[in-house]
Amino acid sequence: MTTVKELIEHLQNSYKLEDVVAVAIWTRDDVLKRAKERGLTISPEEADEIIDRIDRRQEATLGITWDTIDAYIDDYLEG
Repeated sequence: MTTVKELIEHLQNSYKLEDVVAVAIWTRDDVLKRAKERGLTISPEEADEIIDRIDRRQEATLGITWDTIDAYIDDYLEG
């Protein structure tokens, strides 16, 4: 699971401050909010596990979308 601290260290070691990048960050709160919107209840720890699974298994050609988060929430709850 990647933490903000680890991400910052990676960015500092890999890029110059002037580099232009595109970044999308998804967090525990995004997963918790989406689950709540769908009438589902998950814990913060479960949301962390879902984020970790998304990060490790995401399809790079599709990126991460709300549909991706929905699918991973469903998979986690069914599993």
